[in-house]
Amino acid sequence: MKNTKLIKVLKTFSRSEALKFREFVLSPFYNKNRSVMKLCEEVLRFHPDYNTDELSDENIFRKVFGNEKYEYFKIKNIISDLYQLSEMFLKTSAFLKKDLENEIDLLNELHERNLDTLYIQKEKQLRKKLDAAVRDEIFFYAKYLHAKLNTSHFKFEKTGYLFGQIQNEFDTLFDFSLTSLLKLYAKMLHNKNHGNVNFDMKMFDSVRDYIKDRQFEDNPSVQIYRQSINLELSKDEKDYRTLLDLKKKFADRLSDEDIYYILLVTNSYSVYRLKLGDVSYYKDRFKSLAEILERKFIPDNNFLFVNFISTFTSACMAGETDWAVNFLESHQNSISPQEENHNTVNYCRGFLAYRLNDYESALDYFSRTNFRLFLMKVMVKSYTLRIYYEQDMHEQTLSAIDAFRHYLKSEDQIADEQKIAHYEFLKFISELTRLKLDGVKKNNDSRLVILRKEINKMHSNPLGSKNWLIEKSENFL
Repeated sequence: MKNTKLIKVLKTFSRSEALKFREFVLSPFYNKNRSVMKLCEEVLRFHPDYNTDELSDENIFRKVFGNEKYEYFKIKNIISDLYQLSEMFLKTSAFLKKDLENEIDLLNELHERNLDTLYIQKEKQLRKKLDAAVRDEIFFYAKYLHAKLNTSHFKFEKTGYLFGQIQNEFDTLFDFSLTSLLKLYAKMLHNKNHGNVNFDMKMFDSVRDYIKDRQFEDNPSVQIYRQSINLELSKDEKDYRTLLDLKKKFADRLSDEDIYYILLVTNSYSVYRLKLGDVSYYKDRFKSLAEILERKFIPDNNFLFVNFISTFTSACMAGETDWAVNFLESHQNSISPQEENHNTVNYCRGFLAYRLNDYESALDYFSRTNFRLFLMKVMVKSYTLRIYYEQDMHEQTLSAIDAFRHYLKSEDQIADEQKIAHYEFLKFISELTRLKLDGVKKNNDSRLVILRKEINKMHSNPLGSKNWLIEKSENFL
């Protein structure tokens, strides 16, 4: 029973949700089968882990049906019934979260039953709720449904047809459609720029031309997604700063989803600037990732290991060492998937040791990692190589360069553009090492001067490698 769909659903319930589910199952409105009630009582005793041998079909059958002879299909049927109730509970929970839509559904029932006086009272209450609501996609959808219902309910005033209701219905549908389109356009562009994914963005140019010079003062979401689109297209710092200003201006009028999207975009832009070598954006990136964490946009038990590492390393690069240490200690049990926990923790500790120039510890921690993902393998190899160079371990450096090259050649998942950037890094660190082996003793040595110029012409900055190479070439001796 431990691997049933029922248990998989119940494991996701918080303690309060488990108690509410029990009440749900015991309610005669939803369930009158006493065996299902008993099953629910027995199963919930093992919440939240459900990891016990007592959850065998035979044992649960005995708890529910007493001394009756065990019947496979009998226990399976009530397990299935309880699972169906868990689905109904989730539907009900989802329904209760949609406050505005629920109010509109109630209005519709009052309209269908010709309860005009009650309709008018509830409609006024709904208007007040809408006035106080956040102006996001959900709000504009509710406004449209409200207007559409009013068009049906308030068709006539005395003997005249209220054409204004039709215009209002159109206006609200337009606001909802425009907000939704811009939101999707922004997401498409973001994934195209940062994930190399192509989309069919129908009507994009026409919509963008329409919104270009309009104000949309009462629709902060449109302003946010329009500015996100501008940033994705221009990659200009002015557009980035404008987006941050809009986030601050509409802080109390944006939904969590809109804020989360802004933080993703600002983080991606910071990564873009860092790849160009602008180290001032380490602090910007840290601010974005730290706010994602502080706003609890990441589930406590599902912190994807790649994002965990990005958050930790961004703190280190921004000089927020204490924050990084506290983050690692307090959130390491939430790393997902669980099998990457060991690798992730050791990588983070190794990276921090590297930043603190504790190279021996850094090498030790890095050696304990065994990531499957090529991105992480590259990171470990890159920083290990730099440590060898920092410690004047020239033979190990050249050997690690050769191994890194062979890995890049054999790894099909790495994009050619990324490979070229890493090959360029390997070329220059190799040349720096050769100069050390050749005994270069002067900072104005012609070979070193030429190498510095070539390093400064690098087109990419993977893992800050260009900045690191510039530093090492300028402080060669």
